Amino acid sequence: MHAALSSDNLEEDICLEAIKFAKEQNVTLEIDHHTDRLLFYNDPVPEGVGDLTAMVGEIAVQKMIFMLDPERMDDLRPLAVERFQGRACLTIAIPGMLEVLPLGVSKGSGVRRLLDNMGVDPADVMAIGDGENDIEMLEMVGLGVAMGNAVKKARDAATEVVSSNDEDGVAEAIYKFALQRTSPDS
Repeated sequence: MHAALSSDNLEEDICLEAIKFAKEQNVTLEIDHHTDRLLFYNDPVPEGVGDLTAMVGEIAVQKMIFMLDPERMDDLRPLAVERFQGRACLTIAIPGMLEVLPLGVSKGSGVRRLLDNMGVDPADVMAIGDGENDIEMLEMVGLGVAMGNAVKKARDAATEVVSSNDEDGVAEAIYKFALQRTSPDS
């Protein structure tokens, strides 16, 4: 495992508030069919850890995630915004998944830190995204490319739009903008 260049953690009071909010809103904090939707990303498999309140202060927490049916998220999100406004960042990566992040943290801020560390000008970078959590990243680089299946806010933040994920949009963006070719055969 590689050491992180930097890390931002949620403050303990935000973690405890998120746990309390989840309980008030009847959002499960256990492994369920919603957490199974994360298996697609091939990240570590979610594991039950017991009482989260007892873990606050014992481990570093970078984000907390509320997962619901997407229709129910439409009702929950405004309540979360009201609860955490000015104290944490909220974003949606996939429908039905609301992330609570440290204030000022986003993919854009992470990419900016990486580029600063590497001495690379963001104007010389292409980023590709499709979710709300990609907006800051798409806006801060020289060429922001949205997938054809991107949410409207991500499409609006991008300078270019390519085909969807399922139609090889990432390859299209690389060929068209990085390699300046139209296809692998060009």
